[in-house]
Amino acid sequence: MAVLQPWLEQARGSVLAAGGDLTGAAGHLGELAGRLHADGLAGHEVLVLHDLVRLGQAGAPVGPAGADGSRRTVAQRLADLTGEVDGDLTPLLARHARAAAENDGSALLAAADDFAKLHLTLWAVDATATALHGWRRDRSTSAATAHERLAALLARCDRLRTPALDALRPALSARELEVAGLAAAGATSRVIAGRLFLSTRTVENHLQRVYGKLGITSRAQLGAALRSVPGHDGGATG
Repeated sequence: MAVLQPWLEQARGSVLAAGGDLTGAAGHLGELAGRLHADGLAGHEVLVLHDLVRLGQAGAPVGPAGADGSRRTVAQRLADLTGEVDGDLTPLLARHARAAAENDGSALLAAADDFAKLHLTLWAVDATATALHGWRRDRSTSAATAHERLAALLARCDRLRTPALDALRPALSARELEVAGLAAAGATSRVIAGRLFLSTRTVENHLQRVYGKLGITSRAQLGAALRSVPGHDGGATG
């Protein structure tokens, strides 16, 4: 069946994602991409495929099966479309998709930089968040740089919520967040202990857990790491 209102159909995917139904959103957008492919609406297919990338589906199969029964992934299909859709945006979206599919943090940050140069800040945020998610998981030293980059991007925006940012949000307890905020503001462990009626050792234990959850190694990195958490300014709480 032909897609009569592609923008509306794409928006339905966004509504599903905003409501927390990421599986439903991915299914809807994947089916829509296939229909757009069949209708020859390559330009709009590009945008729908990129929505799938932002939902973490860069490596998912999409579209009809080929002669050998295999299907192209979202990233592969975007790469195919770079030769069909004019302009510089499609190659950039294809690079983002490939980097996401390959969990290539450096390539994700490079794509984020290019999005930011085009004032596509939301897409830059998602690419940076995806890179940071992988680096946190792997305890990479690159996480600190990504925290700084994400904090700077979020400072340009009103409050955001996207699947990539939700996946990145650390599970900090209220006490861990309180201790981290004070430490980021420059308070020593002894001062924090006195203010919160804790032992210095307990404060240090809280900080070590925070470092592990944020993928950082020191107090010097705390401010940027907290600012990269949407809705947090990186300073003391309370």
